[in-house]
Amino acid sequence: MGGPKKPTLKQLEKRLLRQKQQAGKTAMEVREKSIAGVTPPSLDEVESFIKTQPYITPYTLSEKFGIRISVSRDILRRLAEEGKLRLVEGDSRLRIYAPIKVVVEEHKKEKPKKRRK
Repeated sequence: MGGPKKPTLKQLEKRLLRQKQQAGKTAMEVREKSIAGVTPPSLDEVESFIKTQPYITPYTLSEKFGIRISVSRDILRRLAEEGKLRLVEGDSRLRIYAPIKVVVEEHKKEKPKKRRK
């Protein structure tokens, strides 16, 4: 007829004190990890890199700039919303984007058409 005995008041105090200290340590460790995060590149850098590529995926962007794939997905999604990229192929796992090249058409001087006689 057993079961564990009830801890004494002194044992309860010690256990609560240890739990509070461990909770404080884990909170400090989590804060240190988030501070040491990598800052994402500026959108200007990403745009200049994308213009040189025939296509771009989140993986290639994350490899180039040393960022997480989730961050590169967000960057590519934002650029696609702005109209600087277009989605070529994609599903939930992989998306392939292509840069939209802005073509400035110069007004060409029209040659006078030859009249048929």
